[in-house]
This record gives sequence, structure tokens and C-alpha cells, in this order.
Amino acid sequence: MVKVAGNLDVETTGIEYDSRKIKRGSIFVAIKGSHQDGVEFIEEAVENGAVAVVVEEEKAKKDASKKSFILDNKGKLTTAITVEDSRKTLAALSADFFGNPSRELDVIGITGTNGKTTVAYLIESILKSAGRKTGLLGTINYRFGDKTIPARQTTPESLDLQKMLREMADIKIDTCVLEVSSHSLILNRVYKTDFSVGVFTNLTQDHLDFHQNKEKYFKAKEKLFTEYNLKKAVINIDDSYGERILTKTAAEVMTVGIKGKGDIQAKNIKTSMDGITFIALTPKGNIEIVSRLFGCHNVYNILFAIGSALALGLSLEEIKRGVYALSDVPGRSQRIDEGQNFTVLVDYAHTDDALKNTIKAARDLANRKIITVFGCGGNRDQDKRPKMGEVAGRYSDFTIITSDNPRNEDPAGIAKSIETGIKKVVDTKKYCVILDRKQAIDRAIQMAGKDDIVIIAGKGHEDYQVFRDRRIHFDDLETAKEIIKKLSR
Repeated sequence: MVKVAGNLDVETTGIEYDSRKIKRGSIFVAIKGSHQDGVEFIEEAVENGAVAVVVEEEKAKKDASKKSFILDNKGKLTTAITVEDSRKTLAALSADFFGNPSRELDVIGITGTNGKTTVAYLIESILKSAGRKTGLLGTINYRFGDKTIPARQTTPESLDLQKMLREMADIKIDTCVLEVSSHSLILNRVYKTDFSVGVFTNLTQDHLDFHQNKEKYFKAKEKLFTEYNLKKAVINIDDSYGERILTKTAAEVMTVGIKGKGDIQAKNIKTSMDGITFIALTPKGNIEIVSRLFGCHNVYNILFAIGSALALGLSLEEIKRGVYALSDVPGRSQRIDEGQNFTVLVDYAHTDDALKNTIKAARDLANRKIITVFGCGGNRDQDKRPKMGEVAGRYSDFTIITSDNPRNEDPAGIAKSIETGIKKVVDTKKYCVILDRKQAIDRAIQMAGKDDIVIIAGKGHEDYQVFRDRRIHFDDLETAKEIIKKLSR
């Protein structure tokens, strides 16, 4: 229920959820962030010129001064609007303010634990090869037209999302590829966005610090397929959670699988250090796929992209051309070639399933030593730490446990949690702990012999490291290149 105290007949110039960005005539929507609550900044918003304030009813009750008329420093009254869900209201206001731009282009939403970024890049590559004007919003960055904006979060806040969709529509972009995180679905960042295609990649353990348990995590992902009036969906039928979505969505579905079922399948899969080849079986016919991406797990990602492209009416030839055009994805099994006689891969793998996929992909291709460097982020799901340790120990020849983004936690404590898992499968001769990430990468590269494979996992494209008291520049790719260059001198 919406309650209004004040005059709704006022001219508004914009919407903001950041009080610092308020200009005269703005509406301020107080939403709760991960560290701060917008209700704490209502007075600042009013002083900066907000003509209306939106606040959740329960919070308004706790502070009667925010419940009705609010005076600014000039004695003028500001309208106060109390709502049940301020995030939903922000999304609805934003979509309306920018003219519901998602209705003017095809929005492809990709959700799942692993693969979202790679699938997004593949779809983008296919669409561009087919001559479509495309924007992409995801974990690495937001880019469209001549703009590239660093991504603060995988899925933008609803106001920012609607604003960027409006900009895309205005410059005649016809398709937006959007990574849809579980957080964004729970926090209503994509509420009031019209999706043409929804993609479900898989579901493994992650983000339980936020969702509490795996079932709630799944329910968040499921929302894209049950609450957004999807026209079409591409679903991983090899995943048990994909099968559950299949029974609930009203969308027209194309299923993906490589285990003998699915509308889109892969046969005769061959992998090498140079990439992947296979035959894709589709409702439109069969096609030989050649990809320069690394690892068998990327077969699924390519199939999801094929399904999305078919859902939008693209031809098999356009799909084939677009898949081949993508040589790599930043921080996703990204190869470093500085003339060394061994392989170095930088990968974002930060779950036990993703780490297992990456190491096993390397194991399938090499009879030589596999050295894995990884850590786990602080202030995140702690249950996956020993699981990642066990995976690294089981599939690597040697593992170096290091620091990731420890945030407010003790890096040594995180490493000990990882150790509880790795000790289940290997002894101390098969791993070591080097908390300084640069030194850990250096040790791994120094250990590598001819044809060995070094996997640097966990941070991928990130160019920073976050500690309790500071944030520093740190780039795995950049660091590894520097170390390799020194070796060759």
C-alpha cells in the first residue's frame, strides 16, 4: 500500500537513490545497500533539493520525522511517500521515467552460477557477426555504443539499468545482453524489465552468505523464468535445477544438453590447447562449431549462446561465424603467451564447481604437471572454502593457497579453512600456503617446466585486491606477464 503525505502535483527532474546526486526537483528513493541505508541520508537529499522522498513503511514508522512532511533548510515542505518495497518502487519509477526502454529492444537475460560472462560474450559476438547493434552489461563492464563503463556489480541498480537501456534505445541498439545475478533478482534491480530471452546455465553452491541456503539461492534464479513473462527461454536440461525450471516457466523453451538429451546438443567433442570443435545438433539443423575458447565446460556455454541466437531468429551460418570470432574472454581461462614453453591460464573460477571444471579441462589435455594458485574471498560464503581446497588438491599436481580479496577477514584464517579440504586428499608435499598473491604466482611460474600448466584462479578480470584497511591495484594477468618476462631475461 502506498501512502502519500504532501503534494503529488510537483514537477520532477529525475530520480536518485544516492543523496549526493540529488538536484533541485529530484525524487529521492531510500533503499538499503550492503553497507548503508538510504533513510540515513533523507535530510541530505532534502537539503540538496529533493521534492519527494520515497521510504519503506516499516522504516518510516520507526522515524516519524520521515513519515510525513519533511522541511528543508529553507522551510519548504517535501512530499513523503511510504511504500512496502522501496527497491521495487525505484525500479518501477525508473522504468516509467525513462519510457520503458526494454520494450524497444531485445533484452537477453543470463543467470546461473557459472558461465554467465562467457555466454554473454559469445552471444554478443554472434549478434555482432550477424550485423546487429548490441550492448552488453555484465560482470566485467557495461559497454554500448562508444561507451565502456567499469562494472561495480554484475547487474546494475535498477535506475542505472533503465538509464543505460534508454541510451541504447536512443542510439538504435537493438539487443542488450544482460548478466542477471541472483542478488539483482532478489533486490529487484531488473524488476519492470522486459526480457525477450532468458538463459539458465547451471546452479552450484555460491553466495550462501547472502541467500543462506542453496534452495533460496535457486528460488532467486528461478524468478527470471517465473515472474518476468519471458517470451523464450534456453535452459540447461543436464542440470537438475534446470529441470525444475522447465516445469514452472510459461516461456517457449529450448533445452540444452550434452548427455544425450536436449533440443540443442553437442556431439563429437574434441578439445585441445587451441580450442574446441564439435557438431551442434539444433532444431534448425546440424552445424560444425570451431571455437578458440579453452576447456570442455565451454561447450555448454557455446550451446547456450546458440540457443539464444536461434531464439532471436539468427541463421546457423551467422552463429558459426560469431562463435569463431571470439578468441577469449577476459579472465575466463585466458591464456598468457609471452613466449614461455609452458601454459599459464588466468581464470575467474571462484566456486568449487568452476575450479573443478577449469582444472579438469587442463588435466584432460596434458600429461604434464598442473600447478594451481587460488584463494577465497573474505566476507563471502565460507562453506565453499574447504570444498575448493579439496577440488584443487584432487585434480592438481601441486596447489598454492594464497589470498584473494580477504576484505575484513584474516587472510591466514581463510587459508586454514581451505586447508581443511585439501588435507582430505593430499599431504603437505602437494601444497603450500603463500599469502602474498604476487609471491604465490611467482612460485607457481618458477615451478613450471616444459608443457606444464599453471592455473591462476579466483580473480580473473579483476585489477584490484581488497583488504581490511585498503584496496590496492592487483591484476593476475599483468603480474604473471611481468614474472614470465623476467624469467626470459
